[in-house]
Amino acid sequence: MEENIILQIKSKLNDLSKAEKKIGEYILEHAVETVNYNTTELAQKADVSPATIVRFCRSIGLSGFSQLKIRLYADASDVDEDLYTDITPNEETALIAEKLALRFNHSITQTANHLNTASVEVIANLIDRCTTIYVYGIGASHVVAEDFTQKFSRIGKIVVNMLDHHLLSSSIVSAGDPCMFVAISNSGETNEVIKLVQIAKQKKFRTVGITQYENSSLAQLVDYPIVHHGGEEVMLRSAATTSLVSQLFTIDVLYYGYINKNPKKILNMLKESKISIQTFFHKE
Repeated sequence: MEENIILQIKSKLNDLSKAEKKIGEYILEHAVETVNYNTTELAQKADVSPATIVRFCRSIGLSGFSQLKIRLYADASDVDEDLYTDITPNEETALIAEKLALRFNHSITQTANHLNTASVEVIANLIDRCTTIYVYGIGASHVVAEDFTQKFSRIGKIVVNMLDHHLLSSSIVSAGDPCMFVAISNSGETNEVIKLVQIAKQKKFRTVGITQYENSSLAQLVDYPIVHHGGEEVMLRSAATTSLVSQLFTIDVLYYGYINKNPKKILNMLKESKISIQTFFHKE
């Protein structure tokens, strides 16, 4: 799946060199016009060298300038440029919905393209062998921890999920069976998450970390990091948006990857669960 090139450039802008960032900023302001330039013309417009343009393309994951032009033509030519701006006060709800849909789709595509599926398969196998799974996330990541708990509990796994990190640490220390600890933190630097992983590792738990940054403390600490790509967050926001969608998507991939290991048994379990709920909670 191809990522949206405009949002791809935006998400990588702060990681570029000064000269490469200059090109990126120029392209974001003149995306449609850039399609008609050659390397020399773009270099003159952005006031950089042609060689810098080549480096810029490689830095954002493209093979060269020709691929950049093709992607720009596809993503920028027929789309309202207002969709690529930050959400601003007093915008129409319809435009806000379009902007968020664009960013959500880009975020999921990024995650799908870069997700280490081999690592996910290893973790799915470990889940099958672990008696109990401990999961923890704080803030928006707690929503993801709840989603993990709901999904895996329904298919017969014992999942312990507590918002109180002191109580959870006590539970980890007293655990005896083969266990796994799943830590969720978008930044990968949440103090409570890091401390709980350290406790889990002391107890010889298998540790999994779900984060956006591969160089974060969490990713470096756990046995099995899963790195998602949160995409580009909009400026005006009061809570996690695209990062939350990426985390939930990552949990879904892990969940279905696990189900795929033993589909007949788990599908029968889900069927029995549904029948029980309908039997005991059916409205008269």
